[in-house]
Amino acid sequence: GAQIAICTLLVTASLVAVRGMARALDAPLGIQPRGAMLVDLDLGQMAYADDVAVEKKKAMIEAVGSIPGVTAAGTVSRTPFTGGIHGIPIFRPGTTEFKVNNSVLAPYVYQMSPGYLKAAGTRLLSGRDVSWHDTTKTPYVAIVNQTFARNMWGETPAIGQRFILRGNLTEVAGVAEDGKYHDLEESPQPVVYVPLSQSEQGETVFVVRSRRAPSEMAAALERTLSGIEPNVPITVQDWSDALDGELFPARAATVALGVMGLLAAMLAVTGIFGMAAYSVSQRKKELGIRVALGARQAQVMSAAVGRSMVLLSVGSAVGLLAGVFATRLLGQIVYRANPRDPVVVGGAVLTMALLGVLASAIPAWRALAVDPSKLMREE
Repeated sequence: GAQIAICTLLVTASLVAVRGMARALDAPLGIQPRGAMLVDLDLGQMAYADDVAVEKKKAMIEAVGSIPGVTAAGTVSRTPFTGGIHGIPIFRPGTTEFKVNNSVLAPYVYQMSPGYLKAAGTRLLSGRDVSWHDTTKTPYVAIVNQTFARNMWGETPAIGQRFILRGNLTEVAGVAEDGKYHDLEESPQPVVYVPLSQSEQGETVFVVRSRRAPSEMAAALERTLSGIEPNVPITVQDWSDALDGELFPARAATVALGVMGLLAAMLAVTGIFGMAAYSVSQRKKELGIRVALGARQAQVMSAAVGRSMVLLSVGSAVGLLAGVFATRLLGQIVYRANPRDPVVVGGAVLTMALLGVLASAIPAWRALAVDPSKLMREE
């Protein structure tokens, strides 16, 4: 019974891992990596002035956008899951003392060019995208995500609202959808996207969306950008491949727990089969007498493997309860682990039932095949 309970626990854990992997793959990231390429350029070593750097990046985006098959292109200071400036204090208009204690939010802040949101697959829910006309000589604007807007102004429309960022009174020009910015497990985080042309120039990642194969697109991007900046190192990769590291823990947990669940299933089959076979071999005389006295097949089956089935049921129930109590432990290694998930519970019950039927089939057949007359002559 203890063996079956442990096996059920491991089978449950493997099903939880599979469901966690499915959730990780379907998690709303706020971006659409499939079909997008990332291009890393270290423009910092060129030591351009900010206004020259903006013009250079604008020219690069236009050149990349003219490549056949490209549907959108833009730049961002850092892509989600690779860091980003977090904890920049936000103040309400009218604040005179810019101390951290007086701030109302500390969001992620990304510098982006026009077209980045479209290239990243991030939906702009209301308002407008940033523009190259948003410069240091025009009013400062920003795009915020839903969490930022909700935390700052509740149900009041965010478009046109103002806040102070880095000493500049900034107006909300648009609201973008929420996403994940550091890891899959994080709670909704506030985010501000500021125009590249109104920010100090720093790191730059080009995001290019196209309909072409990644290998073709990578070669085209390298040729195009090398023609503009031949001395700058260029790194091109598929965005989906770049996110493999973020999904690796979920995949590793699924594989590891899946293998353990498979081994547990094999152990359960072996244990139930051994117990049922031993029971039948030791009780052949009794089973023969039952058959001779007119016992029905169901009664013979109950006598032969009934105890095994009872232990299977009790052990499986204990294993399922142990899985529920292990929720916190599973949550450390599986994305949004939920042993109470009806699919997991149903799958574990069905798996153990099938294992029980499989393991008891041969012993049960042997019990039904007992020939009373032959057995009495042998005895």
